[in-house]
Amino acid sequence: MSRIFFFFLALIASSALFAQTQMANSDFEQWSSTGTGDAIPKYWHSYGDADCRLTGVYAWGCSMMKKNHSNRVAGHSGYGCEIYSKSLAGNLVNGVITTGQMRTASVDDKSSENYTYTDKNNSCGHNAAMAFTGCPDSVYFWCKFDMKKASNVAVAKFHLHENIAYRDVSSHKSSTAQKGKVGNAFCEFTDPNDHKWHRYKFKFTYYDEQNNVVKKSTRKPSYVLAAFSTNKITKGGSAGDKLVIDDIVMVYNKRLSYIEVDGNPLPGFHPDVHEYEYACLNTDGQLPLFTAATQSPNATVTVEQASAENGYTARFVVHHDDGEKTYSVRLSNALESLTIK
Repeated sequence: MSRIFFFFLALIASSALFAQTQMANSDFEQWSSTGTGDAIPKYWHSYGDADCRLTGVYAWGCSMMKKNHSNRVAGHSGYGCEIYSKSLAGNLVNGVITTGQMRTASVDDKSSENYTYTDKNNSCGHNAAMAFTGCPDSVYFWCKFDMKKASNVAVAKFHLHENIAYRDVSSHKSSTAQKGKVGNAFCEFTDPNDHKWHRYKFKFTYYDEQNNVVKKSTRKPSYVLAAFSTNKITKGGSAGDKLVIDDIVMVYNKRLSYIEVDGNPLPGFHPDVHEYEYACLNTDGQLPLFTAATQSPNATVTVEQASAENGYTARFVVHHDDGEKTYSVRLSNALESLTIK
């Protein structure tokens, strides 16, 4: 009985680990209500559960934050999340949705006391921390605009970070000097003014412990802090600006950049073609030697050389955080008497 129980726990742990390479509820199909505001997507947060710390005469602003400024609407596929800006008491409030905890402690919109953060210790009781362990190469998502001015620029930020209460401050700069940052994707996109769905693609940048940009991730994150806003500037844009978001996908590039045979390019190679045949014309009694390299610096490749035991087929298994992809090259005219170099 205990053996079955431990196997069940291991299965759950394995499934949870796999799920952390994609964001929870990234298709916005699961929704829940919070406070007196509109519904919000499960695992996401907005004004309705913000941590408002305004005091004195400014405390009235806390009651204004009860509205989430988000709606469940028809999306790219199924449902999507619509965020919208509003004018409250003469102040423009951007539409925002985030995986973290929103904190407001100053009426100055540029104050460093206002930020969104990963509440890893659940200090506010909203479970505003999204576990994430992958190092994706890029992020894709679908959006549809309904802006008062086509020149308005929306923003999305995806911060991969270690086990800390990472902050996303109001500044829209693409990088910060915070300790524990692993990588980020900083996304600005403009309304095409056609009221259609568009897919946006942005690359991740990775950093070392000193916040220097590195080609390959040197650490694994513990969380992702993501946020979308109707405008890249706090209080920017116009009241009634709307942005619908759907189908966020973290992309792990498992393509090979090349396969070489005895140091020469494999004829006809294309990264999206996974099976090949190669005429083995060697006359020196040896099988050719294969090498390969990945497109992504965060992926690795294992090469199994062709042999009689594997049917004279070389295999190349590309490993990335979300799984594997296999390429193969079968030798034609291979002889049993040939040997590996």
